[in-house]
Amino acid sequence: MSQAANAEALDLVFWDPSGYRFNHPADWNQWRYIPDGLGGEIGIRFGVSSGFGTFDWNYGGVAPHGSNNDGTGAASFGKHEQANLASASVNAVRMQANSQFTGPQNNFTVELDFSRYKGSKVGGQDGVAGANTFIGVSDIYAGLTYAKTVLTITGTLADGKAGSPAGWKLVNGGAAPPTAGGNQPSAQLGLSNGVLQGTNQPAPGGMANSIDTVMGLVRLDAAGYKTLHLRYDIFPVGNNRAPRIDNSGLYVASAFPRKVVQPEPAKPVEPPKAEEPAKPVQPAKPTVVIKDEPGKRPGATTSYTFVVKNPDGSVAGKGCFTYETPEGGGEPKLTAFYYHDKVVGTIDKSNVQTFYFDQDDQRFAFVTGTPAKGICSLTADTSLPAQLTGIGGDGPRSYLDKTLGFPTPATGATTDESTTVPAVDLVVVIDSSVSMKDEAEALSKAVAAAIEAAKTKCPSDLRVTYLGVEGTFKNTLFDTTVKNYLTGTAKADESALRGRKKGSVAGGGAQEDGARAIEDVTLHFDWRANARRAIFFLGDEAFEGGGADVDKDDIDAANRSIEAAKKSEVRVHTYLGTSGAKEKQRKALEAEYARVAGETGGQAFTSQHALNGFQALLEKVICGSKSSTTSTTEFCCCQQYVEDAEHGGHA
Repeated sequence: MSQAANAEALDLVFWDPSGYRFNHPADWNQWRYIPDGLGGEIGIRFGVSSGFGTFDWNYGGVAPHGSNNDGTGAASFGKHEQANLASASVNAVRMQANSQFTGPQNNFTVELDFSRYKGSKVGGQDGVAGANTFIGVSDIYAGLTYAKTVLTITGTLADGKAGSPAGWKLVNGGAAPPTAGGNQPSAQLGLSNGVLQGTNQPAPGGMANSIDTVMGLVRLDAAGYKTLHLRYDIFPVGNNRAPRIDNSGLYVASAFPRKVVQPEPAKPVEPPKAEEPAKPVQPAKPTVVIKDEPGKRPGATTSYTFVVKNPDGSVAGKGCFTYETPEGGGEPKLTAFYYHDKVVGTIDKSNVQTFYFDQDDQRFAFVTGTPAKGICSLTADTSLPAQLTGIGGDGPRSYLDKTLGFPTPATGATTDESTTVPAVDLVVVIDSSVSMKDEAEALSKAVAAAIEAAKTKCPSDLRVTYLGVEGTFKNTLFDTTVKNYLTGTAKADESALRGRKKGSVAGGGAQEDGARAIEDVTLHFDWRANARRAIFFLGDEAFEGGGADVDKDDIDAANRSIEAAKKSEVRVHTYLGTSGAKEKQRKALEAEYARVAGETGGQAFTSQHALNGFQALLEKVICGSKSSTTSTTEFCCCQQYVEDAEHGGHA
């Protein structure tokens, strides 16, 4: 099967799934039809193969939804421009189910129906997908670290007979742009007999430890396919993670041969004209659309607040957002977004999938995903009859008849030059057992980079201290132990510390006393007066002496640390790294880490966040008070607006 890039110059038109939403468990195996961009439609339905159960969207997943101007797809599609492919907008049906799967192997299927497809618009036949139809997939794990994904594609012809994949062609997506921390999504794809999977080899320019592909496009042949069946089989690798499929995207595009404009014959009586510079390919439109009043000065930031009301008119939730007008011109950039209600908890900019704000049309809409247990996706749109809808748990029922108010300019949030820059004390504590050694260096770099990025968002008097629990790691920021710092720098009495000495507990137990370390740092760290206090604990096992099981001793130790943190007004954030724990044990560990964070006002992360969420967390820690910036409402004030609602009981 050929993998060579197609030499033709083609302009691709992607389908338009903007109205597609998987709204309820009843949507399994139900056909939905999406505009094909040509005047016809393409049918899609999700299912599972025999013997497998459906996903539970309440565990960190996001049900299938349309993603026009898809950010990941647009970024990766640039690699295909080298193959003479171009598109003004890259659109996907995207889903995420990254935890709590049904067994040691996971499975789901996607079926596509082309019976309403306008194939004649691209040189084929109506009702079938032919040689000018592309099927795109993204985030297919190659199996180097987390999981291995095998995607098997089969199809039926117009006469109902099985089609052969022998004539299909694959164009690989290439390497993704570098990002801070984690693996780069740039594994090479292979296509053989209709089976698409990662080859465990990085794409040209990709990192050696890359695990998943950005985007691969499969071009069909002229046989003409009425239906396609995509079967995703996901397997664990190394028994260190549950099989998963993160943020998977499915794309359908139709290809138009690019017209070549023939130059007019030169007129000999006219002098030669200077050549005009070639027009660059227009980049994909952003996923964020903001249309506010004109005349905003370059560099200005503007904030709005909004409320969600119950049928009786009482406030159900509060939110806000901030955007910035670029210094050099261009589209406004969303810099902050916060929303809180009792169903979803607090969600921020990192959860936003789609954002639309238009003052003239008085339309405000957003789609967010959230890790809250009650709901895994929230759709809000002032232009719809049902202005708010949720997916998962009590989401759909909880939002019946609630209304979304159109945003109003934030008031009373402007600060003046005399405002004091807030003091923030952040202590990053890591379990120093052997099992964390491979993560310590990456964690150290990621945390340091996130802190530097967050500091640029909000001015603050920030002090960060890195400590290991009864041990340190070379070549990292964790070069001092908790005990040495507290008894040395902080002048604490060693007899008052609860942390146990290295070697006094079997295995690496003392080095995995996470709860004791949190308690000791809370009570004996040299916190500055009036500084906001935060601890970020990084570990991979239970809180009392480690281990994969959460028992009474672990819970009691965690309770003591929670009580101490509450009394001392310390927020504890947690990160649960990779481990050899079985699925049931892993669930219990995640729940306990999340409990410690949640009950102290902090936030919990797991290894599945791949460190990408650290910056958002640290921005929240650092930007927890109003900054000294003047002129307009800023990021920290937007957050403070929501936090006041959260703690004040109004939402």
